[in-house]
Amino acid sequence: MSPSLADDKPIRTAPRPDCALCGSAGESIYLAQSDRLFGTSGSWNLKRCTNRGCRLIWLDPMPLEEDLGKAYGNYYTHAQPTDSVPQEPGRVGVARRIYRLLRQGYLAERYGYEVRGRRPAARSLGKLLYLFPLRRSGVDLEVRFLHAVPRGKLLDVGCGSGVWLMAMRELGWGIEGVDFDSRAVQAATERGLAVRCGSLEQQSFPDGTFDAVTMSHVIEHLPDPIRSLKECARILKPGGKLVLWTPNTSSLGHRVLKQHWRGLEPPRHLYLFSPPSMRSVMERGGFNRISIRTRNSRYIWQQGVLLWTRRLGMHPILGVKLATALAPSMLAWLEAVLLVAFEDTGEWLDVQASRG
Repeated sequence: MSPSLADDKPIRTAPRPDCALCGSAGESIYLAQSDRLFGTSGSWNLKRCTNRGCRLIWLDPMPLEEDLGKAYGNYYTHAQPTDSVPQEPGRVGVARRIYRLLRQGYLAERYGYEVRGRRPAARSLGKLLYLFPLRRSGVDLEVRFLHAVPRGKLLDVGCGSGVWLMAMRELGWGIEGVDFDSRAVQAATERGLAVRCGSLEQQSFPDGTFDAVTMSHVIEHLPDPIRSLKECARILKPGGKLVLWTPNTSSLGHRVLKQHWRGLEPPRHLYLFSPPSMRSVMERGGFNRISIRTRNSRYIWQQGVLLWTRRLGMHPILGVKLATALAPSMLAWLEAVLLVAFEDTGEWLDVQASRG
């Protein structure tokens, strides 16, 4: 059956038999996969590079670039998963005030952000957050590991409706965003944000415009990752930083859940990376100072278990209970333990890079 949307307009495709990074032949790993998340009809095949030093995964055949928008008709582009747990009403105010103080102090001490209205002692208060590693890691992720830059300019590619950009503006960044979703761009501009519609390459930013560029779970959606990374390198100032997050095909979750792994998401995820293939694409994109880590994700585990239970035909309520109980606890905990010894097993890649 030809890949198509619910309106029966086909998504045109082209064959991609070989690896786009190293040119090695691809081997079929998952055939006739459907879009089990957002209902794009059709059947999709995934291949993996046979070069063990690469292991890139991609769609074959690949949707044509001009037809990619058809895969996003029902896509909840800007829903943000969260691991937070609602607190008891009587305790929320005090707990949040304490956490806010710790967070502000930590951001000042660790990343150099100003703590407005606070004395220098707030930096010392922030050190207490080291006693709560999960909370501290959450704050690191909130700022995407970006240190403060005086009058710094930040671009978020795939910014959605700009919620994260608003938070970074509060920390002192001059912010801009790009997103292909016109509805999201409209929502962002209504918030007073400088957000453009279209691809990064279409914006023609001047050379060396930004101190930082971020791409949170975007590169897997791009038809030409190397081209987009070259554009990121061009618009970054000397010493500027790129922060990029994407699913990790070497993860424990992928090895366990295989075709049910949440990171696959055909047909929107065109290319999927392991640490070696990510390093390769970054180097070809013009970056030579590259740090790649993998990180755990309870959300990806939970969603993968849900996909697995649905394929088994399990009762929806039972499947939700299984995923809610099992994925966030035992599986994610096991992966966290394994990460100590096997650093490539996390569910997503955290990439931080710059040019020398």
